[in-house]
Amino acid sequence: MQHNEISLLHKTGYALFAFFVLFWFIYAAGEQFGYQGIWLTGLAFTLSFVCLSTFLFYFVSFQQKQLDALHDGIKSFKDGDFSIRIHPDGDKHLAPILDLYNDLARNLTEQRQTLSQKEHLLDSIVQASPMAIVLFNPFKQVVYHNQQANELLQVSGSLTGKELYGLLDNVSAPIRSFLLEQGSGIISFEHNDLKHSYYIANQTVTYNHQPHQLVLCKDLSLEIGKEELQLWKNAIRLISHELNNSLAPISSLTSSAEAILEKNTHLDLLPDILQTINQRASNLNAFIAKYAEFARLPKPNISKQNLASTLQNVQKLYTFELLADLPCEHAYFDVLQLEQVLINLLKNAHESGSNLSDIGIKVVKDYDRVRFAVVDRGQGITQGKINQVTLPFFSTKQGGSGLGLSICSEVINAHQGQLKLKNRANGGVMVEFDIPLKIFQQKI
Repeated sequence: MQHNEISLLHKTGYALFAFFVLFWFIYAAGEQFGYQGIWLTGLAFTLSFVCLSTFLFYFVSFQQKQLDALHDGIKSFKDGDFSIRIHPDGDKHLAPILDLYNDLARNLTEQRQTLSQKEHLLDSIVQASPMAIVLFNPFKQVVYHNQQANELLQVSGSLTGKELYGLLDNVSAPIRSFLLEQGSGIISFEHNDLKHSYYIANQTVTYNHQPHQLVLCKDLSLEIGKEELQLWKNAIRLISHELNNSLAPISSLTSSAEAILEKNTHLDLLPDILQTINQRASNLNAFIAKYAEFARLPKPNISKQNLASTLQNVQKLYTFELLADLPCEHAYFDVLQLEQVLINLLKNAHESGSNLSDIGIKVVKDYDRVRFAVVDRGQGITQGKINQVTLPFFSTKQGGSGLGLSICSEVINAHQGQLKLKNRANGGVMVEFDIPLKIFQQKI
């Protein structure tokens, strides 16, 4: 039997015992006053029943009040009110339940206070963030925002409840189109003769059991301006170095040739001198042409292309192992630019000191993207430099131009993808990038 069932049997037994005791007490008292027979029995029964009913009514009413209080307290939980407490007096069998209810109410109150403090802390952090943060509900209405969002949208006051389309009147056209298309990435444009760069991220998050759009936007104009200035300094330094390396020997050889012609001696050396001058000029021309190629990188001509034939064309130039079957037959990309990216990456792998058998390519499908991984077991990249290798003019090779991976990264970015490098656990490098599986609208 359950504890409650035993308690009920005990109470029923006590009530019957009390009834019979009271009945015989009244019956015995009636006999003392001369009552007897059926009238005495009826009177004793009636008075016993009335007394016991009155006591039971009071007892049940008290229990019912506690049960009603417990019901109201639990109902208040549903409404988010945890303040009701119930004093556990009365029935000792209800006391443990009431104690559990009171403990639960206290715990919920403490959790709510802790959660409120965390939300306040998080709100303070978000409001102090230099990044504009806006949360839109499924109807494109603002649910939450910080002060930086007001500055980005150039709208004062609270934005809560306002629709996205009504907040874009004062926003620059590139940012407006990016927000409407829910794009993610870095955009750069000129406004009032100044160059602006922004990083915008669009993410789908779940809030109140509904999908919401979280928009993050960071003004990178100052940071990118400093980075570009440093890159230009590096480029000028590198170009000056290369020009000096070529022009100094040419100047020296030209002076030697002039001296030979003036003295009209050692004329047999002139062909070698002229050939050396020509070679240095050709090398200098090739060096300048490579930098010009980086500056004139064209927009990709994206169309539906066959993945297998593209990889076969590249494999004719640099051998590699295809590490898994192709996940799909076609994807959308500029075939010439993608081949150039793969050739560049495979060339690096072949020059890394890796065994040819350890150089491979794996292609996988990731939702609406196709991901490539080019791997080797070469020397790897020195820690601390792995995030710099895609910067223009940065090279880990002796005499490298620092443009190969920069061009690769630029091409993949134009395909709305991202190129990443990381060292492998047992040596070597893995280069990952993605291209679209479906057609997309190119950003201007």
